Amino acid sequence: MTTCYKATRPDGRDFYSGTVDYAAALLDGTVVEHPAFDRKGGAAGYLSVSVSAADCTGFRWPCRLFVVEPVGLAFRVGDDLPNKRAVRALRVVEERPAWEAFGPNGEAVVAVIDRAAR
Repeated sequence: MTTCYKATRPDGRDFYSGTVDYAAALLDGTVVEHPAFDRKGGAAGYLSVSVSAADCTGFRWPCRLFVVEPVGLAFRVGDDLPNKRAVRALRVVEERPAWEAFGPNGEAVVAVIDRAAR
């Protein structure tokens, strides 16, 4: 299995459409499936995941970070996004600390963001 990551809104839903609830899938164990998979049709046609926690395309802070496993194949999207993968379906395995979306110094990055917000 390939370990991948998905950053979501604080409510656990995807940033792109706001309709895919990764937090609920973690709680009830359901497989998240794209209803109209088309990996060549752009981001609207697949579930987007990353092979790097610190490179989740399109995420914003604040966020939640989930470890996910593709169900079936994971396709590279393009050379300009080397860590992004397109999948038809996935299983949400666990939630990680959100700061990991900023990489190995993520805790320090979040501390700077928090201070700047005050």
